[in-house]
Amino acid sequence: MKIYKAYKFRLYPNKEQQELINKTLGCTRFVYNTMLYEKETTYKEKKITKQKFDCIKELPILKQTYPWLMEVDSIALRTTIFDLEDAFKNFYRTKNYPKYKNKYSKNSYRTSYVKNNYKNKIYENIKLDIINKTITLPKLKNMKIRGYRKTKEIKGRIISATVSKEINRYYVSVLYEEELEEKNIVPTKVVGIDLGIKALVITSYGEKYENKKYITKYENKIKNLQKWLSKKEKGSKNYYKVKNKIKEIYKKLKNARKYIIHKITKEIVNNNDLIITENLQIKKLIERKEMSKYISDASLSEIIRQLKYKSKWQNKHFYQIDTYYPSSQICSHCNIKNKKIKDLNKRNWTCSNCKNENDRDINAAINIMWEGLINNIKLFI
Repeated sequence: MKIYKAYKFRLYPNKEQQELINKTLGCTRFVYNTMLYEKETTYKEKKITKQKFDCIKELPILKQTYPWLMEVDSIALRTTIFDLEDAFKNFYRTKNYPKYKNKYSKNSYRTSYVKNNYKNKIYENIKLDIINKTITLPKLKNMKIRGYRKTKEIKGRIISATVSKEINRYYVSVLYEEELEEKNIVPTKVVGIDLGIKALVITSYGEKYENKKYITKYENKIKNLQKWLSKKEKGSKNYYKVKNKIKEIYKKLKNARKYIIHKITKEIVNNNDLIITENLQIKKLIERKEMSKYISDASLSEIIRQLKYKSKWQNKHFYQIDTYYPSSQICSHCNIKNKKIKDLNKRNWTCSNCKNENDRDINAAINIMWEGLINNIKLFI
């Protein structure tokens, strides 16, 4: 089975390379916006949807009109048109219309891997040397990178590389196609997982992974900077200085969440063969105003996403029970349902039938485990 893995590294380009990266970002943005305008105009005037290959045919004409487009990676310019096509496909699916890009939004460009054999010499436009920590990219040549210190080899085929700029820092994400050996693992260790806000993850073994609530740590700083930003003249140097400070804090917030979630999901997948969790409707939960900030901060959907793909990579089993299964209301000892336990403030309750003292979250995790086991009994036969 083939899987796709992306490896992200910090880039350390010299001044000339930085200038060329910035030029490429500007050129790809220009091509994207121009082709978006062309598609809109053609549809308004002729009621015809311009296809991606029609846009690619117009690229040489655009280069003649604007010669500076020839200074940058031609593959990146062509890939931008494919990205625009993907944006329209998402529009038909999600109704989010493609927006024009500007230099203050997400700055990135993607280039595809090309391999040729010329005069008995193999040419590759993207080369990653994980041991010497260098990468070769089209037009940019060799650059130093940092990341994946313990990795000595990446097996697989390079598909593409995405160069991005974040607050005057440069990154490259290399996408690999890897072959995964499929194995039928009979589960010997099963875990049920209840997701929450006070504790991010609660397992059926009674383990609780606490929520660090990073949003409360940075909330006041963000508020103060946003007040400061509102007093600056829009478009001025001071305006963008403050804006970059806000971006820096959001970056720290994102990295802190990312670190803790990867740590939790890695530990759970490594130690269990069958992982069972709830099928939460995160979008509906976020709609509740009193809870939306804390649910977003908990990143529950990201926890589920990571558990899914990490289980797949290790040939483990991942299963989600029905959304409306009343895991918190059922006593895990005697299986009696108590409808009075719907109140979220009741963290501990005593079963009226067996008199067992139940921790709300651990009890729910145990019930989730048993419900998942019943639905996956074939795995053990």
